[in-house]
Amino acid sequence: MDRAAQTRDAVAPRFDAIAEASSRVASLKASIDAITQLRESWARVRTIDADIRSLKADRRQVNKDIKEKSEQLKANQTLLGDLSIEFSRLLTSWNLPWVDTAVIDRDTYLPMVNGRQFETLQAFGGGIATSVNLAYSLTLLAFGLDHSDVLVPSLLVIDSPRKEFGNNASDRQRAAEIYSRFRTLADAYGKRLQLIIADNDPPPITSDSFGKVEFDYENPMVPGVDHPGPGQVTRIESQSDS
Repeated sequence: MDRAAQTRDAVAPRFDAIAEASSRVASLKASIDAITQLRESWARVRTIDADIRSLKADRRQVNKDIKEKSEQLKANQTLLGDLSIEFSRLLTSWNLPWVDTAVIDRDTYLPMVNGRQFETLQAFGGGIATSVNLAYSLTLLAFGLDHSDVLVPSLLVIDSPRKEFGNNASDRQRAAEIYSRFRTLADAYGKRLQLIIADNDPPPITSDSFGKVEFDYENPMVPGVDHPGPGQVTRIESQSDS
């Protein structure tokens, strides 16, 4: 056997081993790549599963919120219905000839009389606007005192409640009914509320619940600020017009 043959016989098995090892390396690499891809797939699956759990939790919370809000809305609608009844009862008790129906609008929470919206009633002005505003304010005041979850002030300031009424018998009777309502509130709630009423004339009814403070040129509303007397002042609106 010559040297070349001996070399071939010696080296050939090693080439075969190298080829086999290379094949195994390639196979292992392919397996590693497959495992890596599988691991990434499982990672995506875990992420998707976590997202699903999060979405389910969000859905449960949303459903809970919807239920709570629905119950709250139902309760509020009940309160609004009660408020509407009280407003209607008070306004109709004054025997106003132009009142057929009186409710609180469920969308705006403002008064509606004879199907007319609050803005329209305000545009009428005069006794209509005054009566509606008075009834609405007094109803809210009492309702807030009776329902702790209805947050309205317990202080009400009313300016000239009889200004837009006339002086005939029915107007005087209406004024007496309005002041009777003031007295009823004062007697019922006492120190829980404060009513401040500015009027040019004495109350048409008497009550120990009323306290009277009179202002004139000698006793001004703001102590220490002297009034120069009638005809000696310039109104702000007159200054702006000039």
